[in-house]
Amino acid sequence: MTPFLFLILLFNSPILKITYNGNKSIPSRELNQAILSRIKGEYSESILNQDVERIIRAYYNKGFFSPTVKTKTREISNGIEIIFDIKEGPRPKIKEIRIEDDQKDYPKDLLRLKLGDFFIQEGIRESQKKIENFYKEKGYAFAEASFSIIPDSGILAFSVKKGDKFYIKDILISGLRSTNPMVVQREIEFKKGDIYSEKKLFNSRRRIYSLGFYSMVNVELLKETTDSLSLIFTIRELKTRVLNFGTGISFPLGFLLSLGLEELNLFNRGHRLKIEPSFKINTKREWEAKFEVHYLYPYLTPFKLNASIIPFYWYENQEEFAKSTRGFELRLSKIYSENIQANIGNKYRYVNYQPKLALSDTVEGVTNSIRLQLMLDYRDEFFNPKKGLYSSLLTEYAGGILGGANNFLRLEDEIRLYLEPFERIILAGRLKLGSLIPTDGVSIDEKYFVGGQYTLRGYEEKSLGPDSIGDDHYGNYLVNLNSEVRIALVKNLGMVIFLDAAGVNNRIDFKEKNHLGMSAGLGLRYNTPLGPIRVDLGIPLWEKGYGIYLGLYHIF
Repeated sequence: MTPFLFLILLFNSPILKITYNGNKSIPSRELNQAILSRIKGEYSESILNQDVERIIRAYYNKGFFSPTVKTKTREISNGIEIIFDIKEGPRPKIKEIRIEDDQKDYPKDLLRLKLGDFFIQEGIRESQKKIENFYKEKGYAFAEASFSIIPDSGILAFSVKKGDKFYIKDILISGLRSTNPMVVQREIEFKKGDIYSEKKLFNSRRRIYSLGFYSMVNVELLKETTDSLSLIFTIRELKTRVLNFGTGISFPLGFLLSLGLEELNLFNRGHRLKIEPSFKINTKREWEAKFEVHYLYPYLTPFKLNASIIPFYWYENQEEFAKSTRGFELRLSKIYSENIQANIGNKYRYVNYQPKLALSDTVEGVTNSIRLQLMLDYRDEFFNPKKGLYSSLLTEYAGGILGGANNFLRLEDEIRLYLEPFERIILAGRLKLGSLIPTDGVSIDEKYFVGGQYTLRGYEEKSLGPDSIGDDHYGNYLVNLNSEVRIALVKNLGMVIFLDAAGVNNRIDFKEKNHLGMSAGLGLRYNTPLGPIRVDLGIPLWEKGYGIYLGLYHIF
């Protein structure tokens, strides 16, 4: 074949195979993610040249100092094969780390790298950033760190330009159109006269963003004198009214619809109001309606306590009974840091059963309880976390000196863990344990239940447990495990593979299979600025049926 005809074939044939030779340290799968050429894609010489640079950069980032890459192509049936011949070159290890400044006592975890590691670029740059932040936390607002490498000698050297130490002279806020500036000011951790701190600046921006109605929070550092600066916060507001929704279908056939109308910045003072109605019905014409209102008053006292009131009314109409529930919860919350929050609350609930058929004995009436809750949140993101840990500990005491018909002690622990072992793949897990210890009479509806889109997908809600009212089942002890593999696909679309398991019983013995459930399924996610929209299909593993659910946000 003439060279001219080969070139015509080359530029009009699809890429059917990509081969790597000599890549001992970086797997082909990882190199495929680095290059631009794709199987069944069109061949391009300019793209191939970029691929060579990308492979060299991938090796350089892994600590290789003189990799070489050569390419060749060959004709195969109905297409071409691209071959990358790689010589990885030397990969020395770090023998000495120097930090050239006058600081003697550094924290042990300051550097990402240690002696004996390779010169990994990500670790070097992260160490460089941590050195800069170390000084910025001490007031050196414009500290800069740089690094140099002597690979032949195994030396990694950092040098630091500290600059001057600065104090806060003024704090200015711009860009607000409707919000009272006080709403932003109280989220800023600085006061006039404070020494500059990079961590306080990061926390302040994070807390302003977490209000949920700002799309941009930029901060400019303006030098006023040789030792003072002003912080200028530039804010861009979002719409503060949010509509949430959720629907579900389960088999035997039932339908669920829930709505949520939320105002994030009521009166332009950061107050929150959320109205949540929901409705559920099945083919037996059994139905349940709920109506809840959440009102949050932030920073009620000089101690920066957030006060909430949550009135609610539920009505349930079953074949065997009708039940109405009304009451409210008062809650005080204290945010100790960006990761730690504690709550104390009083819940008052009145339940009224109207039997249609003969029922087992139950305790009806008032529940009056005190609830204590501690939350630890180390997730990297709220709506779609990729890594981190969330934990919630709850203690609730009802009856006794508080009065009411129900007397119990409730203990709960919930842990959520997020890992990103590979790019675009997230492993997420949640474990919830609960125990209700009666100290006198307890109404069955105060006990635990599982089933449905938030606990055990594929099962009907309240479908497991030794105690029952009609078709609803309950128990004193709860174990609920949810695990998901979240896979990013294209653009904003993702897929979820999940496995749910749960058990409800009146003793700590979950060997009885009729009180246990397990389900598996698939889901789709579409990421939006308000959080992911989800569609899940759950299938029970130990019985017939399935459930289809549509909603906003992940279930955990």
